[in-house]
Amino acid sequence: MSRLSQLGKDSVVYGLGAVLAKGIGFVLLPVFTRIFSPAEFGAIEMLSTIAALLSAVLVMGMDSAQSFYFFEQRDRGRAAQAQLVSAILQWRLLGGGAIVALATLTAPLLNAAFFEGRLSWHHFAAAFVAALFMQVMSQSVEIFRLLYRPWPYVLVTLAQAASAAGTVLLLVLVFDQGILGYFVGSLLASAGAAAVGWYLARDYLRFETLHTAWWPRLLRFGAPLVPAGMAMYVMNTADRWFIQRYHGDSALGVYAVGAKFALVMALAIETFRKAWWPIAMDAMHSDDGPETFRVIARLFMGIGVAAVVYLAFLSPWLVAWLTAPEYHEGWKVVGVLAWQSLFYGFYLVASAGIWKAERTHVAMMLMAAAALLNAALNWVLVPSLGGLGAAIATALSYLVWIVASISVSERLWPVGFPMLLLGMQVAIGVVAVTCVTAWGARSGWTVLVVHVAVALLLWSAIGAQGRAYLTRRRGTAHG
Repeated sequence: MSRLSQLGKDSVVYGLGAVLAKGIGFVLLPVFTRIFSPAEFGAIEMLSTIAALLSAVLVMGMDSAQSFYFFEQRDRGRAAQAQLVSAILQWRLLGGGAIVALATLTAPLLNAAFFEGRLSWHHFAAAFVAALFMQVMSQSVEIFRLLYRPWPYVLVTLAQAASAAGTVLLLVLVFDQGILGYFVGSLLASAGAAAVGWYLARDYLRFETLHTAWWPRLLRFGAPLVPAGMAMYVMNTADRWFIQRYHGDSALGVYAVGAKFALVMALAIETFRKAWWPIAMDAMHSDDGPETFRVIARLFMGIGVAAVVYLAFLSPWLVAWLTAPEYHEGWKVVGVLAWQSLFYGFYLVASAGIWKAERTHVAMMLMAAAALLNAALNWVLVPSLGGLGAAIATALSYLVWIVASISVSERLWPVGFPMLLLGMQVAIGVVAVTCVTAWGARSGWTVLVVHVAVALLLWSAIGAQGRAYLTRRRGTAHG
């Protein structure tokens, strides 16, 4: 019980840290949308998307390898763990540095293909080096997660976000560095946070020699995880590539701002994922595991879809209050993109059987198939529907991914998910969000549909079965 309590407290700390760190960027939207035009914001988003691809390559599964081998080496003591950690850091600095240098050499080609030659190689170098330092910083703070010390993790991450915001504003507003200032500010903040993180984790640094003996083992572990990372990258960024290709930087800038508002849903979902995962692992090995998953499924989907509907309903006012007029049309994609975060969070419920049966390769195949579907849907919908088409493509591909995962999961470990109820909850949400998008939030019919939908969803979340289950759980706890 004490360990579960500790995990719960840590989840709250991590959730609070994520909200604060990402909330800084959200709070700055009124500033950035008045500093940067939609075309400039679109260029920032596109270069960030390219840098994210580089980050997916730089990870190489080393984050998972560090977590796995850190505990494996625990019995051999801190010195052995320090060799492992140092080997990964050395690989990141040497191998990652070489990858960043090669990527920067492609700057002229990328500039011509995606930015019509408007940027310089300095923009690409700053974005790519910033991505490398973010990986270096992330490795340092992950050590604290492995040590069950959430506060250093949260404080360093939060310091990075805050210092990045301050440095970017300084470079852009005071020194008039524009887009370059945005990426240089991120670079400086990431480098500073990495230095602080590794100073705090200095007990796990051993740089007296190169620990190359670890590298083959680390790469064998991490390499198979790269395709899954690339598939997730495609699912998360394909919409940006297609919007930029067919509609240009201005359209991408407006879409990116709408996506920032959809991140409100992502923050809540991330907190759920951190809190739910250890409970899910315990439930998988308990007699009441299937019932736990069934109840959590209906609760999560009912409450989550209600949140999506209300976010869509409020989005016209939120976008109008917090952004410049040029970005106001971005509200139309907020509700649709919120489905992406909801389905991403539900995956940890829907895929229970895949994890219990240890069929992780199946998870990778499903994710790859969903990524291909995502690209295909964007290719079909974006040319005619623009940002709204991209949002629909993303939401549909995540929905198909979840349905496929739950179908496979049920064959491997029959949970008995209430599929009809879950489908009804999603259908109610889709109707409500469609009404908001088509009629606008100020229509009387929209107000009626939204509130009826939310009432039905909340009622469906806790039905008689759910109330009976919660009553039994309380009785068991008191007994």
